[in-house]
Amino acid sequence: WGLRLRGEDAVVLTYIGDGGSSEGDFHEALNLAGVTNAPVIFFMSNNQWAISTSRRVQSATTSFALRAAGYGFEGVEVDGNDVMAVYDVVVSAVEKARAGDGPTLIEAVTYRMSFHNTTDNPARYRDPVEYEEARGRDPIERVQKYLASLGLWDQDREANLTVELRGEIDSALEAAFAAPLPTPRDLFDN
Repeated sequence: WGLRLRGEDAVVLTYIGDGGSSEGDFHEALNLAGVTNAPVIFFMSNNQWAISTSRRVQSATTSFALRAAGYGFEGVEVDGNDVMAVYDVVVSAVEKARAGDGPTLIEAVTYRMSFHNTTDNPARYRDPVEYEEARGRDPIERVQKYLASLGLWDQDREANLTVELRGEIDSALEAAFAAPLPTPRDLFDN
């Protein structure tokens, strides 16, 4: 809303998980965004699990994206494992927000492949068949195949890029460890 008042064309992108969408402040934010027609995109990663609670018992709706309609704006569901589809939906939402056409709730449907935290054991509550099906929709493998079909990705490029990026990461880590520790006053620098 402040961006609109200042006449800026910036767009806010905020991220939340499906479990967090059951909290009251999420709905308050959707309501305020709808009422003020704010240039904001709510990007929700629906990984099917709120810690150990299945998506099936989190909400009576068939899609979390449907919640946006109750606040007067568009909700879009997208395959969260399809990098290009996610890109297209986000670009469209940014263009819409910049044009003054209001917020968008994007629900990226995916699957949590790992633990929620260090004390979590998904084997206690997750269906192994469902897990194996989700492995077949790996977004990294999908985008690699897509790029390879365009002639933009191959094993040599991957190996070279891996070496290059490891070098950049090592340099960044060395610089971080060599830097002086921040002071409490540094909190106010930016």
